[in-house]
Amino acid sequence: MGFFSKLFGAANEQIARNIANDAAKKLQGNFQNNTQPSVQPSAQPAPAKAAAQNTVPTGPSGFSWGPVMPDEENQYNFNGTYLQYFDSIFLSEFSDYDIKLDYGKYTRMPYFSFFRNGKCALVVELFSKKSAAKKMRNDCRKAGIPYLRYYIDVEGWWNTKKYVIQRTRNALS
Repeated sequence: MGFFSKLFGAANEQIARNIANDAAKKLQGNFQNNTQPSVQPSAQPAPAKAAAQNTVPTGPSGFSWGPVMPDEENQYNFNGTYLQYFDSIFLSEFSDYDIKLDYGKYTRMPYFSFFRNGKCALVVELFSKKSAAKKMRNDCRKAGIPYLRYYIDVEGWWNTKKYVIQRTRNALS
């Protein structure tokens, strides 16, 4: 146990939650101000606003991804943080499971554990593209527990409500 863990104890977990929520609010604020999430690497210059306004996004789009935000509710147009968005979907659509929110020991990224009859039925990790951590995924694989990962900061990956529900439901069945 480190010095700060001994000194602050449970306060560390609340600090980590606050940092994650602040980051989510900034990401959502950037999205609402620019109509696209700001997830470009800092080494590359951001495209000029005039150029972005004069071009029509092209390219294929899928069920929950593409260059244009779908009209459907998604993590970027939800009135709250990405954590609140996923929490609201899981609680409303999967009420027959006991769902527990926790944070990764090393990544401090949030994850949800779905329980039924005292047994873990699924782990859903909300993850940043900036991380390459695989520990939780590997631990779930070893334990035979289904695992999903939703990336919360990839440009054009909207995590629409229907997509999250369908993908989560498929993993639970």
